[in-house]
Amino acid sequence: AAGSEFVTENLSNGQNPIVYAILTAIGFAAGVFVILQGVRLVLAEIVPAFTGISQKLVPNAKPALDCPIVFPYAQNAVLIGFLCSFLGGLVSMGILGVMELTLILPGVVPHFFTGATAGVFGNATGGRRGAAIGAFVNGVVITFLTLWLLPVLGDLGFANTTFSDSDFAVTGIFLGYLAMIGKEAVIIGIALVAGAVLSTNFLGKKSADTAENI
Repeated sequence: AAGSEFVTENLSNGQNPIVYAILTAIGFAAGVFVILQGVRLVLAEIVPAFTGISQKLVPNAKPALDCPIVFPYAQNAVLIGFLCSFLGGLVSMGILGVMELTLILPGVVPHFFTGATAGVFGNATGGRRGAAIGAFVNGVVITFLTLWLLPVLGDLGFANTTFSDSDFAVTGIFLGYLAMIGKEAVIIGIALVAGAVLSTNFLGKKSADTAENI
């Protein structure tokens, strides 16, 4: 276990461990506050400004926003989601150690953003229990997805490194294992995904136009 001497020598640069812990906690709280205020600014000022421009350039366009946009809707669930997701990462790391597989260390950034988002959505559908369970499952999922992504990154010059977010992991696993089959498999896979996305958008737009005409 890391005691006060370890903290003083390796983390706090000689600062008192208790003072260092308090200042770090204040810094974390300030960071969360800045994120929430930034989200409010985006919702209140920036999105309407871009919407006015987009209606002239790309009519009916919808703005795509990052996951922190949901944080203000359930601020307590943000903290619950982060903690439970991080706990899921720690439990998963223990399981990987028992199975003698590569250890995926839980990163604070992915567990905060994706875990907090999972907590907000879980809270909306299942209350506090939904926030806790959803975020915990998120922590487990992003741990094992990054483990499966790890083998395909060596050929790209990223040996023993991996990406933590689930969208990167799923995309990387899909393309990486197709690349092991051959370049043709990658091209076919990308074409199939692009075709599915375009057809879905086309059918959705067609049904929306039909509904408006009725």
